[in-house]
Amino acid sequence: MNSLTAITIGVGLQDGLNPCIFIACAVFILLGGWVKPGSSRIFFLRLVFGFVYAFGVFNFNFGPAQVFVFQGLFIFIAKVLYFVLGAGALFLGILTLKDWFLLGRKLPAVDQARYVSGWVLFPLTVILGLVLSALSTLWPINTYLMLLGNEAILREQWHIVIKVVTGYVLASLWPLWLVWALVSVKDFRPSLLKILSAVVFITASTAMIFIFK
Repeated sequence: MNSLTAITIGVGLQDGLNPCIFIACAVFILLGGWVKPGSSRIFFLRLVFGFVYAFGVFNFNFGPAQVFVFQGLFIFIAKVLYFVLGAGALFLGILTLKDWFLLGRKLPAVDQARYVSGWVLFPLTVILGLVLSALSTLWPINTYLMLLGNEAILREQWHIVIKVVTGYVLASLWPLWLVWALVSVKDFRPSLLKILSAVVFITASTAMIFIFK
């Protein structure tokens, strides 16, 4: 592994531990809850969300969408959205934790999922991916990688740009890939899935403290 690849992956793994990705993980879980169990659309929607989110991170950090980041109202609107999303994640985390408590004691639990029609869910998936990728710019990525990526773009060294930015984005989304792998395990008991979801929701809500510090 050459030094550039090692730096890119290392920085991506480090930057993956940021408040922004935890909200994305919470939304990622909701995408499965909004579709009827056993539907093949669950995989498709999660794939679309992951792709759109990664593409958005690419553009908002290194591409033409950077222009929005420097607008005067961007940070204010982003913080308002994060407050709303964080409050929603906390609410869902508490409800899911209650369901886990009931399931663990073999009591009837009310599933919080609400099935959404496909014609609404697909554009909603794309919009959520773009919005959350834009919000992720509140948590700055590694300065060295930012300079390296933008310098390569200015010099039109696209072979370096693609390698650096793609590697960084894929590595920085490791919490998303981990959540996807865990929630896709078919042998998980419902109570384990509930506690996993509750942990993700509450962690996403708690992570908002770092946004408003």
